Amino acid sequence: MSLSSRSVAIGLTAPFGSGCSTAAGILRDRLGYSVFVLSDIIRDEWKRRYPRRRPQRSDLQALGNEIRISAHNPGELAGRMLTNLESGTTYDKIVVDGIRNIGEIQTLREHFGRNFYLIALDCTTSDRFDRLPNVYQGEDAFEKFTADNERDRDQEDPFGQQVELCVDNSDVLINNDNSVTLTRLRSKLVDYVNLLTGESPRYARPEEILMNLAYSASHGSKCLKRQVGAVLVDAPPSQLGEVVGQGFNENPSVTMPCVEEPGYGADLKNGVPGRCYRDIVRYDSYRTLANQRARCPNCGRAIAEPRTEEPPWKCVCCGSNLEKYFWPERAMSWCTAIHAEVAALLIAGLRARGATLYTTTFPCFQCAEKITQAGVGSIVFNEVYPDIRAADRLKIANIEVTRFEGIRSGRFDEIFSRARPYIARQRTILATNRKEQQG
Repeated sequence: MSLSSRSVAIGLTAPFGSGCSTAAGILRDRLGYSVFVLSDIIRDEWKRRYPRRRPQRSDLQALGNEIRISAHNPGELAGRMLTNLESGTTYDKIVVDGIRNIGEIQTLREHFGRNFYLIALDCTTSDRFDRLPNVYQGEDAFEKFTADNERDRDQEDPFGQQVELCVDNSDVLINNDNSVTLTRLRSKLVDYVNLLTGESPRYARPEEILMNLAYSASHGSKCLKRQVGAVLVDAPPSQLGEVVGQGFNENPSVTMPCVEEPGYGADLKNGVPGRCYRDIVRYDSYRTLANQRARCPNCGRAIAEPRTEEPPWKCVCCGSNLEKYFWPERAMSWCTAIHAEVAALLIAGLRARGATLYTTTFPCFQCAEKITQAGVGSIVFNEVYPDIRAADRLKIANIEVTRFEGIRSGRFDEIFSRARPYIARQRTILATNRKEQQG
């Protein structure tokens, strides 16, 4: 097996149960793609080690992490797949399913260049659980599902399962919850793949334009953790309107960003950045807990002194992420920044009432409170955020919340600029047809 110089690769990523295997089958059957699954490499290794044991999802997750760690390479699984494609049959179109680490995306982008496109599928947690009755059974089925899901979305471990980060780095996001029929999923996948590869160019849709504006705003942020942008529009979702407010997350204008603040350790002359103030607060708190001989809520062992000043801080005995126990809100109340949503609300003033908020990241609880008070009518978000209370607060306020679907900002210009020569060709064809009819 081998790849031609013009090979096109479509990557698929999503939380388990979202339908990636179904999507891969559609691309194989409808568009002639050859399918390769990264988790097959893990399963083959499991069979080699434990030929008589049937693995659980947690077993495969742990083994995948071990393979990456042993190779000192987060993209090891993708690298092995590419090595296996070096000889034999030539493939012009392939699908790579099971992408779960940023390193795998980087490896594939380095190999295929602009011919690699990453598709992410979105599905609600409840719908995903409902789709897996044969996997999660018994009274503790949902607890097992939740534990696997938490391991799947670890953003801190560079060799772990980083599905949420992979989704955030996709080129297109497609909704595939239980409201989407198989026929509709087929149609969307074929349309988006043909758009990505240039087979069927089109103009950008209103929601794609407005979300791209929000991402453009996010580039003004110097936040060390996450750069967020927000745009308020006086029109319903998926309709163009006047932008009445926009903003990005940053410390108040009379103060310095954390990365430049000497009080947070910044020494810009020597190239030393400042630290996130939330990390400073949490680090000091963990040191206090360690000195007080506090115990890990998971294994009951005494908490050790933190080894680094930066998260993640894990129990040295069981490996549990202590942050989720002691700082489940991730110390957001100590964040010194004016968040992007609030910055947009401050500009919009009374015009925020009834407007649609396009935000690159789901609002935190503090922002949800202010959005509710301002009377915002709808929210369209792209990246998820680990704050369940915020979602509950917006639901109580009857604010319509939907996740964005479409081409994401990273390759927005590249993909939609193709429509211009396409439209020019169509105009030429129409003009030629008119002349022939007149003649």
